[in-house]
Amino acid sequence: MSALLARGRPVIAVTPPGTPVPPPSPALQVVHGDTATETAAAALANAVRLLRRPPDAVVAVIGAGFTPGRLVDEPAATLQRKLDEDLFPHLLAARHLLPLLAERGAPAHWVLFGGPSADAPWAGYGQLSVAQAALRMLARVLREEMLATGVRVQQFTVCAPLRTADKQHCAGAAWPSPDEVALQVADLLAGAGTEPVVRYDRRRRALPAPNSVTR
Repeated sequence: MSALLARGRPVIAVTPPGTPVPPPSPALQVVHGDTATETAAAALANAVRLLRRPPDAVVAVIGAGFTPGRLVDEPAATLQRKLDEDLFPHLLAARHLLPLLAERGAPAHWVLFGGPSADAPWAGYGQLSVAQAALRMLARVLREEMLATGVRVQQFTVCAPLRTADKQHCAGAAWPSPDEVALQVADLLAGAGTEPVVRYDRRRRALPAPNSVTR
């Protein structure tokens, strides 16, 4: 969020009630809500519409925590819960917020966050791998369905865990900081990278410079 504000992009931040956020400003508006249910997603879309400030992009960062374990050792309800937390809220967000972007009648951008577990199965992280693989296909399907509307759908995949404050002691050299990721997302919204799945691996290269690729 701060990376977008620093580049002069106004932001509508969606956060659950009680989550700390910076004070609202002319460039930042805060809407409390979520997309955990159909009703909640519809209410969120209505709240955004009432701002009378149609967004030209959505960055969807949705998901919950995870307890490692083998798929074969857990009841089916465990995987169902992971899909309920990490996959279906993305679909509900798309169902109710994508129309807001399409209504603009101008190019718009929808970015779903993904992680490295969709690329290969991780021992002990099977639930996460299955949910992330499903999310990647959801992103590709939404992209195809929205082609005629002017909304470009992409998945931004971070190829390593984040170097957050609580993981500094075990972070590897490939782990990016949240600030690094935020800058890459800002570049993506500015026009860097047009492929359906954009991977960020700090060991290799950053995204192309904005507007250096054919859109």
